[in-house]
Amino acid sequence: MQRVLLFLLVTLTLFSACRKDDDPVFDQSPDERINQTLEAYQTALAGSTYGWNAVLTTANGVSYHFHFSFNDANRVQMFADIDTVSAIERKESSFRLKALQQPALLFDTYSYIHVLADPDGSVNGGEYGAGLRSDFEFSLDTLTTDSIRLTGRFNGSSMVLSRATQEDLQNWSGGEWKKAMLFEYTGQYILNYFRRLVTGGRQYEIMVNPVSRTVTFTWIDGNGVVQQHTTAYYFTSEGVVLESPLTDGATTVSSIADIVWDANAGVFRVDVNGVTAATIQGAIAPVRVDLDGPQRWWQRMLAVDGYWVSLNGFHVNGVDDAYGLRNLPNFYFLLFWPGYGANYDLAGYVFLQGGGLALNFGTATASPPLFTANGRIIFNYLGDLGNIPDEMLDEYVNTALKFIDADGFYLVQTSTTSYDMVSAKDARTWITWTE
Repeated sequence: MQRVLLFLLVTLTLFSACRKDDDPVFDQSPDERINQTLEAYQTALAGSTYGWNAVLTTANGVSYHFHFSFNDANRVQMFADIDTVSAIERKESSFRLKALQQPALLFDTYSYIHVLADPDGSVNGGEYGAGLRSDFEFSLDTLTTDSIRLTGRFNGSSMVLSRATQEDLQNWSGGEWKKAMLFEYTGQYILNYFRRLVTGGRQYEIMVNPVSRTVTFTWIDGNGVVQQHTTAYYFTSEGVVLESPLTDGATTVSSIADIVWDANAGVFRVDVNGVTAATIQGAIAPVRVDLDGPQRWWQRMLAVDGYWVSLNGFHVNGVDDAYGLRNLPNFYFLLFWPGYGANYDLAGYVFLQGGGLALNFGTATASPPLFTANGRIIFNYLGDLGNIPDEMLDEYVNTALKFIDADGFYLVQTSTTSYDMVSAKDARTWITWTE
């Protein structure tokens, strides 16, 4: 019993010797600490004399460049390499630094950075409901003297800011970035669907996808074999850099810079790899004609008793929807239906009507169409189906005449579910078909 009492006495003595320490671990409260962090970011953002260069990489893995100039009044001015307008016209917006789960930078009025995240696919070419999977609210991850790292709070895009120089700012305001972006706008100058990079005596057909920022080169090598190379690209103030260079024997293309339109010659003058003079010019035929393309396109829908859809009709001489189908009241889409009748196909006009869709009229062509040995499809006119309203006659006739052009069309497969049908006459007219 004495040993038990002695044990209790020792235990009580030890407990009494231990007191609860109420001294705080930190010298400041959590609110004070977060405010101090936000102040540090604010000082850094507004304190860079020539602003910040930024590289924003979307959740899709596509990179865009920005230039930001922040001030202490929660205003930010920006350039962006989204298009040739954002690359030269400085836009002002507002921003906030806010404590959420962690310090965050919020761009809270619509600006260039919102364009990438806009869920309306018609704004940025992305998916409807998702846009380009970018962000305009960012968690602030790290801050150093010359850089800030951020992560998008919704889509997880990443952005890195680095302190800009006077030259960096001048490259934006002086139009160098706009000139570089002409690479995505060659179609506004060269009216042919097919465009080629000509360098070192070699010709490379180029197909640029500005949404994914990829470019596909197609060429015939020294052995007469068709080659193709697809790579992502990104812009600098000087031009375009290919993430994976094109290699063709002794020829390598890693960058295309100093892009200038020569209106007299009708070509773009460019420098390849910074040293080799080259051109980008139009062509009336592909480097390699897909000989089976027309029949593959036609058979695809014949096999399922389905039809191809075009939302905009023909692109002609640089003009989308050249014949104004989108202006027809309640027009929804143009279709091409192989085997619509026993001996004819139909290029039909679909309208919104009575709460549904109605196929009101169209152009009948012989089924099957003519498939030539050199890879063209030619449609033979049979007649008109349905009643064509007088107020829609011009749009209808212009489209029908283009459809039955005697030179026919090449079919260029652009994805597993889409084709471009390109005029074999001069490649200045085409129409996009999707499933």
